[in-house]
Amino acid sequence: MGTNKVGENIKKLRTESGLSQKEVAQAIGRSESQIGAYENGSVDMPLSVLFKIAACLKCAPEELITGKQEKPEKKWDAELKIFHQQDRLTMIQILAKNGYEVGQNKRYPSPDSKTLSYYVHATLLEDNADTSRNDK
Repeated sequence: MGTNKVGENIKKLRTESGLSQKEVAQAIGRSESQIGAYENGSVDMPLSVLFKIAACLKCAPEELITGKQEKPEKKWDAELKIFHQQDRLTMIQILAKNGYEVGQNKRYPSPDSKTLSYYVHATLLEDNADTSRNDK
């Protein structure tokens, strides 16, 4: 993928975030003109800068390379916000043993947040849903 496409993705995500080139430049320790050069693809960008820009825009570095990928929204029966890793792992084990499909993710609770929140998701598997209905 060329630097032009990466630059287009940076510009798109930057504008979606409501940030100016100057704000991104200040956040990553570069000049405003350097950000413009990255966005128009006229200069190559070091990988370290790509990671800094991604952190500033609160996105995954691969989004700057490939663009925002729309993921189909998974419908979970439950979503639990669990702060500690060991607690998440324990909850995942309990849910899995009881017939749930389990996943976890992390995300910023709001666009202006600086701390990640961690979530465990669960959906009762179809085979177990029929069994649990019959038990009642």
